[in-house]
Amino acid sequence: MDISSQEEHMIQALREVALPPLFVLIRIRNDILSDTVNIEEGRRNEIVSTLEQYIAPLWEDYHKEKNAQADDGASDLE
Repeated sequence: MDISSQEEHMIQALREVALPPLFVLIRIRNDILSDTVNIEEGRRNEIVSTLEQYIAPLWEDYHKEKNAQADDGASDLE
């Protein structure tokens, strides 16, 4: 997949602010999905599909970690 210079600059800016990868991927996905002016539909769908492939495993890991923390917190109260 080719990355335009605009996309490259956006990725670099998000890396510089050191946001969590899951947040960054979801934010980029939503922004691209909503951009009906600058990105043609075929390209937009391709990018969103690719991002969703990266988001899915991170989202699962996030929920596993969140549930593990909740379980630890509940066992501390006992």
